[in-house]
Amino acid sequence: MTGPVRTTAGRPVVTVLTTGDLISELALDSFVRQSPHLLRAGDARAADVAVAALHCPDTVAVTRLRKQAGERTSLVLVVSGEWRANLHKAVELGVRAVLPRAGFTWEAFTQTVRQVRAGHADLPPALQGRLLDQMQYTYREVLLPRGLTPGGLTERETKVLQLVAEGHELQDIGNQLGYSERTIKNVLYGVIKRHRLRNRSHAVSFAIRSGLI
Repeated sequence: MTGPVRTTAGRPVVTVLTTGDLISELALDSFVRQSPHLLRAGDARAADVAVAALHCPDTVAVTRLRKQAGERTSLVLVVSGEWRANLHKAVELGVRAVLPRAGFTWEAFTQTVRQVRAGHADLPPALQGRLLDQMQYTYREVLLPRGLTPGGLTERETKVLQLVAEGHELQDIGNQLGYSERTIKNVLYGVIKRHRLRNRSHAVSFAIRSGLI
């Protein structure tokens, strides 16, 4: 008789990144290899999720990890000691979950990897609070003085996109907002160029998906 057949469908493809903590790296790699719920990546840049163990991670260390992993690979960090990295930058670099080594379990690790692969994030409450504080500071000190919203649009851009989404013609939008049709075109072009969008429809779709309109 043969045992049950295992399939790889739905299993996160995982790679373990090098941090210099050889014991932790070997333990993580061994677990990934043996887990029926995870699939070890043959090519680190093709992984869904990259995991790494760090002590007191700073921004330089997180940046190094980003360079090891694929461009779209999410990062899951097992952390001992104090978190020292800039959280805004860490999120920008792809960190989606942080697991404190204290209280670490393989069950929680597996669940976190699967959640991250599904598009979720998992940060300890203390880091969540710090991230929100940083976001509030950025909005107050950087975006607001420039007339930008947290989504990177000005109030005028938001109004224009909302009216485009409602089906109004550009001339009509200009009349409603007190601008020329050329100005409305320039507003839309600015959004498209800044956010690297394809066209007007893509800009409206971007604003809706981002919850900006």
